[in-house]
Amino acid sequence: MSLASNLPTPVRRTVMRASRGVVRLTKYKDRSELSFWTDHWDKHIREGHLWGENSLELSGEAEVAATYEERRWQQARAEVNRVLQEAKIEDKHFFDGKVVLDIGPGCVGFPDAVSVPAKQSFGVDPIAEGYADAGLLLDSDAIYLNTPAERIPLLSGSVDVIVCRNSLDHVDKPTTVVAEIHRLLRPGGTLILNVDIDHPASPTEPHEISIATLRSWLKDFSIQLEDEWDIGHAGEDVPGHAVVVVATRP
Repeated sequence: MSLASNLPTPVRRTVMRASRGVVRLTKYKDRSELSFWTDHWDKHIREGHLWGENSLELSGEAEVAATYEERRWQQARAEVNRVLQEAKIEDKHFFDGKVVLDIGPGCVGFPDAVSVPAKQSFGVDPIAEGYADAGLLLDSDAIYLNTPAERIPLLSGSVDVIVCRNSLDHVDKPTTVVAEIHRLLRPGGTLILNVDIDHPASPTEPHEISIATLRSWLKDFSIQLEDEWDIGHAGEDVPGHAVVVVATRP
């Protein structure tokens, strides 16, 4: 879901072609994504910390846990509350009894923590197998699908809530992903979207998205909230900023 704001820009040896705001990669995208989780994020947690702003407070606990496993669960619980806070959803039981799907969850554990109150929890990530092989997935009732978000093997209208936090600009075909979200959501279902806009395309974030473009992609949804931040997920030193959208499928 969220990436680092304090990491040096990785050096990537790759061949790419820029066209109409899209960086097209020939290889290494998935490897670069996975290396962030294994070399930076997990290392940080193993060294005795939590990741991201206010994570301890959002976890609901007073102290960072002593063991790696406990810290992983603290982080996971924090992410559930972070998503609700960013979406300005005050109901702490919003996910209870619902089918919830997270697009591009990474290893932070949102699908795992939300699986406790939810009816069913899915995480959709094309490198989920890589997370599993690296021992980065928590033991929970969440189901991780190792598949691109452009083609999710679930029935139409079968999902109550879809979370897409800091991942829409990472996918290969964002308009196809938005169409999949619309297909999967039941009528009245909720999309909680958080995405960086107005930033240059890069190997792992290969699309330049404007607010006007994003609005056009979401034309078939009913927008409940649109909240533009001052900065993006990569921090204030990187061009662009994030926007949080809460929308429902009519």
